[in-house]
Amino acid sequence: MIRPRLRGGRSAVAEEEDASGRLRRLARESRELQAKDASDQDAMPAKRLGMEPGLSLVGQPDKRGVLRQVPAPEELLLEADAWLRNEPRETVRGSRLGVDEANRPALFAMLHPAAGDVAIVASETGRLVLTASTAVVGPGYHTFLTQLVRRLGTDLDVTWALYDGMIETDEFLFEPADRPSVERDMFAWLMPALHAARAARARGADMVNLGLPAGTRFTLPGALATVLGPHDEAWIETAIRQPLTAVEVWPWWSDATDARYLLNRALCLMWTDVRWRPPGIVEEAELIDEVRGYLRRAHGLDPTLPYPWREWAELLRLRGGDDPLAERINAAARQAEDAPLIGYRRGQVIALHEGWSISVPGSFAERRGADEWWGGQAGRSVTLAATRTGTAGGPMPPEVFLDQVAGQLGEGSIPHRQGPVIGKARLTTDASSGIEVAVLDGYSAVVGSGAAVKIVFDSPADYQWAVETWRSLQPA
Repeated sequence: MIRPRLRGGRSAVAEEEDASGRLRRLARESRELQAKDASDQDAMPAKRLGMEPGLSLVGQPDKRGVLRQVPAPEELLLEADAWLRNEPRETVRGSRLGVDEANRPALFAMLHPAAGDVAIVASETGRLVLTASTAVVGPGYHTFLTQLVRRLGTDLDVTWALYDGMIETDEFLFEPADRPSVERDMFAWLMPALHAARAARARGADMVNLGLPAGTRFTLPGALATVLGPHDEAWIETAIRQPLTAVEVWPWWSDATDARYLLNRALCLMWTDVRWRPPGIVEEAELIDEVRGYLRRAHGLDPTLPYPWREWAELLRLRGGDDPLAERINAAARQAEDAPLIGYRRGQVIALHEGWSISVPGSFAERRGADEWWGGQAGRSVTLAATRTGTAGGPMPPEVFLDQVAGQLGEGSIPHRQGPVIGKARLTTDASSGIEVAVLDGYSAVVGSGAAVKIVFDSPADYQWAVETWRSLQPA
């Protein structure tokens, strides 16, 4: 078994220091107070993911050229990026160069809609470290990834060896596991997760996420949210008893890139990523085009599969343009069974940031950064920043936090108290962009943690929505 390692306009209220600035200052002061108590282990560059199936490899570049020199890792990352960009779009969605958590040069490859990035990092020893989890996508993805990595190593003259997350050594050369071993590892990961989901539901938990993006929780009815849609308690019980049912959680089970594979790629995006409204930015339009492309190619290979005809027809209306299958799609959509539509983002979703959650429309576009989360669409936007808070005597009381960051709100502020959460907000207007908009600056806190939210909206009718959105702020 291979153990992987993963790795708007300015508000009139915030005249002296904006919300993010105040939170960054408080976070810096809190970190300074806590630094003396931090353990050495906290400084480790990455954490292991336990029993998740995946790859964790170290690559030793071979010597090249007349002088027989080993190329620099950064050079290899550039070559790997170019190599990946020549792979078919049906298997490699994209790649980007950047840095990892330890600020080391890295390449991140996006292969499957349900998978996290494959990370290739240039280590300080001159080697490449590759990490990827395959648990959520399935055995077919694991097989594909091992073959891709071997081809990449051959073409770039890199020899891969197993990596334990601590010591970079060439002692144990990488040999892909056989299919039965991969399946056993997949079920060894899945079954405890299903038991945990059943136990959580028995304790009264909301829908449990299995393998979905960590920064978002979906709120559709159901017991278990997967990349291919939600399941109820009865399904969980059946899946625990019958592994053939449990296979349904994986979008890439077989070792093939066939019509079912393409359909499931589309379904993953339709469930988790598509905003079911006309695209507002280029990336949203490209996403719809990607989904429609998968569906068309799948249909060309096997027209008998259970296609999501109504949702496919909806994507045609949202995006516009010609489609050679439009007549077939619309006719099938009119005859399709009247069942709940695909798409977690048709309703509210819970956005998570730095230990806080907030309820926002699933149709919002999103941006995530180290300091803040932003979501919005035409006429509405929400910006959330949060931090842990502390004093020399321990965790900061929420009242102290509000005095420091919300003291300038003055009279007329809106109070809030729900359980351990205490908050304060104020509504103002901002015409600095040339168009007057309403701005709600809100702050919420619990012992040891605080959050600031800025909600901008065009319509006066959205006032109550803005207040309710702020009041939905809760510790995650």
